[in-house]
Amino acid sequence: MGRPFGGGQAAVEVALAVVPLLVVAGAALYLRGQHRRYGRPHGLPGRLTTAALVTGVALAAYAVWPLPASADGLCTGNGSAGSGPPHTAWDAALALGLFTAVGLLARHRFRRGAVETLVIGAALAASVAAVRATGVLGLYPCAYAPASALLVALGVVGTLAGWTAARRLLPLWPGGPARGWPAAVPDRVDPALDRRMTGALIDLGLWWFGASAVTALLHAYGVVLPLAGGRTGEVALLGLALVCAVLLPQLRSDRATPGPAAVGLALGERGSPRPASRWRVLLRTLLLQAPVAVLVALGLPWAALAVAALHACTALVRPDRAGLADLVCGVRVRTRSSLDGGLPSQLVRYSEPRAQARAGASAGPARPPREPV
Repeated sequence: MGRPFGGGQAAVEVALAVVPLLVVAGAALYLRGQHRRYGRPHGLPGRLTTAALVTGVALAAYAVWPLPASADGLCTGNGSAGSGPPHTAWDAALALGLFTAVGLLARHRFRRGAVETLVIGAALAASVAAVRATGVLGLYPCAYAPASALLVALGVVGTLAGWTAARRLLPLWPGGPARGWPAAVPDRVDPALDRRMTGALIDLGLWWFGASAVTALLHAYGVVLPLAGGRTGEVALLGLALVCAVLLPQLRSDRATPGPAAVGLALGERGSPRPASRWRVLLRTLLLQAPVAVLVALGLPWAALAVAALHACTALVRPDRAGLADLVCGVRVRTRSSLDGGLPSQLVRYSEPRAQARAGASAGPARPPREPV
């Protein structure tokens, strides 16, 4: 069976773009699910939710590290595909530490049992080993990172150690451990700046790595020659920015781009509990996202950062956290729930017991009490 794109430099370029794009997209989907189920992350459960995301990103990075940028001389001395270089003490310690975090989070944050946690840890360890042994699923001509049964064994041991620590050692902590799993809360308060920044970074990652992936795939399939396609990446970046920042908000009820939508944000009218008008959203895009996308495409990231900083300067001092573009356009960044009235899916709601409800229904309409004679 042949390697994707021949396993040469074209395949390496695809790996360099697609792998981080998948990580960013996976992070966006994870955050979207957490906000829909539990609302705004808060307290220790919120920090553990972030820790789970960081652990997942770290596992993905460990599976492909160091993700070489060139195939030239990569396989010299590495042996055949599937063997890779030998393990080092640092590799073993890193694998053990990462999977210890997996086991601890599985118990303390996600409330998984021992058997289920071991199965999850073994599956993750086997997936990491497979990605390494196949040279990122065949995109590289050989295995450039250590991959063996020892990696899977360390993953299982680390997962078991983390689960046991969460089960046996955390209760011995002075005062006892705080609850690690989240309780759903209505997401109605003004979003914090770090939440808004997370949405903006997701947007930027989707644009940048998405454009790189499109360019690499066009080169790999021969649609655009690498030497003649110097502007392909710029066109792809501007095209993705046009779709994600201009077209999608006009079609969505929350008027949000993919990044803010992943963290449950929306654009509303100033002083009104309704979504912002489409022309206001378009004007905000032309003042904020469009200059950032153009400057990044032209290779001027510091100028793009200056535009973002200019927008954020008012958000740092105003109580409503309105940015400069928000003030000009008359919009405010709010939570989606504050506009549509939605509640987290895991929110505990009171429902009348069935027996009591049936008894009330069979008794008919309530009669007023008799007055004493």
